[in-house]
Amino acid sequence: MNDDQHGGQQPAAEPAGCPKVMWDGPDHIRCNQGADNGVCPLHGRFRHPQPADPDRPCLHTDMHLDADVQRLTASDDDPTVVAYIVELQVRCLACQERFRWVGVPAGLMPGRPACSPDEFTLHAPIRPSTADPDFGLGIPGFAIQYRDGER
Repeated sequence: MNDDQHGGQQPAAEPAGCPKVMWDGPDHIRCNQGADNGVCPLHGRFRHPQPADPDRPCLHTDMHLDADVQRLTASDDDPTVVAYIVELQVRCLACQERFRWVGVPAGLMPGRPACSPDEFTLHAPIRPSTADPDFGLGIPGFAIQYRDGER
C-alpha cells in the first residue's frame, strides 16, 4: 500500500503488548500490557502469535480460560448474597475460536452446572466451604430442553 491510501500516514503497527484477550460477556478487549519487557502482569510471559495458515487447521495449542464469579443477592433492595455462580468460557488464542460446553443442559440451575443456550458459557453453582450444603438451593432456576423433530 502506498501512503496515499492512509492519508499520507503509515498504517498503525500491530500492538506490541500481551496478545491475550479478556472477555466481558459477549465483548472482549485485548490486554496489551507488558510491551516494554514481554511479561504481562496478568498473563505472564507472552509470545507474539504466528500468522494463521488458512490451508491448515488450527491445532488449538494455546487456550484461554475466562472465569467470572457472580454473586446472586436476595433482591435488588436486599444485598444479602444467597448464591454464587462461576461462569467459564474457553477460546483458542491462535485463531480466536470459542469452545462449546458438551454434555451439560442449557439453563441456569442452583443445584448443578448448566450452560448458556449458545453453549459458550458454563454456569456452575459454588458455595463457600463453611456454608451449609443447601446454600443457594432455594433460588429459582430454569432449564431449556431441546427435542429432535419437535417445534
